[in-house]
Amino acid sequence: MKSPISSQDNFQWEKYLEETGSLSAPSEYFRQSKIPPANDFKVGMKLEAHDPRNTTSVCIATVVGVTGARLRLRLDGSDNQNDFWRLVDSPDIQPVGTCEKEGDLLQPPLGKDKQF
Repeated sequence: MKSPISSQDNFQWEKYLEETGSLSAPSEYFRQSKIPPANDFKVGMKLEAHDPRNTTSVCIATVVGVTGARLRLRLDGSDNQNDFWRLVDSPDIQPVGTCEKEGDLLQPPLGKDKQF
């Protein structure tokens, strides 16, 4: 019998649970929805995002990668050393113009000294 763990074929969760005598965690233990949110973002799109190194600051970010319901973001003015991932429905991201509409200021990424 092939083990689902070491097989080069598709991993089969149910077989893994059976072979290891394990139980899966109940779905209510997870924050994510069973059905992932739609991801209409494309590489190159702009949005406003909380700086993960300074969560009180909101900065302009560019989508540099998309995987499923996750976005790889880069704060404008920073390099790929500080890229970070967010789910498309994260409260840490918002459309461009949200800060202006709410009377808030956009900030440069941590380490940059010029306000936008």
